[in-house]
Amino acid sequence: MAVFLNGQRMAKPLMNGVTWNALYNGRKLWATPADTVTKIEILSTDGKPAPTTLPVDGTVALAARATYADGHQSDLLTDRGVTWASLDTSVATMSGNTVTWKHGGTALITARVAGFTSAALSIAAAYAPESVSVSDDAGKPVGSVTLRAGESMNLQVKILPMEASQEFTAASGDGTVAVVGDAKPTGITVSPEPVTLRVGETTTLDVNILPAYAPQEFTADIEDKTIATINSKE
Repeated sequence: MAVFLNGQRMAKPLMNGVTWNALYNGRKLWATPADTVTKIEILSTDGKPAPTTLPVDGTVALAARATYADGHQSDLLTDRGVTWASLDTSVATMSGNTVTWKHGGTALITARVAGFTSAALSIAAAYAPESVSVSDDAGKPVGSVTLRAGESMNLQVKILPMEASQEFTAASGDGTVAVVGDAKPTGITVSPEPVTLRVGETTTLDVNILPAYAPQEFTADIEDKTIATINSKE
């Protein structure tokens, strides 16, 4: 801390060849290497690297470790001796050393020790699902489905916003009327096609099940194994 008197910077007081100091609000006016913070590391409370993700409605506790000009380090600081701040309280808030999720985005957290502020810790806050869109294979929105006995229809489901987790569980309201399962394959593409090989030659075929979101498991076979053989890889 620099000390000024009438606008003039004051040096440390010297009396009888001994350098003196003074306290203001519990802090030394003329900091020494032993109490001058040069670096702050934000960690988990167990001393391991701080988490970089925050789930919806989740919380995480942090700790800070300060490094001083003389090289020594502080103990892990959680509440006393450290001040925490969130740079965007719409994404996450701080209560003591606890980060609390508020909205999807990037939370930036800082720790301040002895007047020194750390670099911001970046935490990716998950996005909460806000709505669901359902469409057919052509991408046309679907609000209702009418099927005859034995018929099926593939539906694409998207969770909005797109940054939110796309995991979902589909179910039928009445299993005696209709059931929900994996997308039904509507076609297969093979590339290249056709294939002409000489004796001893090999080639690789790319097989895709349509639609692309249908299960891609398949079994490959060849009708006349006296002509060629096949090594199937899913």
